[in-house]
Amino acid sequence: MRAVTDALKGSFDGNWGFLLKEIDLCPDSVWGKKAGGFVFWQQLYHCFATIDFFISPKDAAPAPGPWGADVAGFKAAPNKTATKDELRAYAAKQKAAADAWFATVDDASLLKEHEGLSFRWKQPMTNATVIALMTGHSMYHVGSCDAILRDNGVSGVL
Repeated sequence: MRAVTDALKGSFDGNWGFLLKEIDLCPDSVWGKKAGGFVFWQQLYHCFATIDFFISPKDAAPAPGPWGADVAGFKAAPNKTATKDELRAYAAKQKAAADAWFATVDDASLLKEHEGLSFRWKQPMTNATVIALMTGHSMYHVGSCDAILRDNGVSGVL
């Protein structure tokens, strides 16, 4: 049975759609601008990159992404600006990975431990927690990016 899992995935999918819409809404003058402490597109990249952190198994290191782990983790400023098409392509790759992981989870496995995230965060994490974290994290960045868009005269997605 997947009723609960599919409902939770629907929230994640909706947030992902908001993030993609923000790529489309962002004016070029804001795309590479630092706002809220980080470059606008870097915040989206960070959100897309963390999918690997959340879903990777214990024995697999999360992939660094095309602009590097330090840029994704806000430890370094990007030295090159990603194009919108490049970021959309990366987002599609990460969404496919998330969808493949979701396909392995059903309602009965929501309370099973996710060994990879448990290992990386050094505390027990369930599959349900992974979904909650991915959904909450993406919505946080929807809000952050919407605030930047509104500060620059663009209506956000919310």
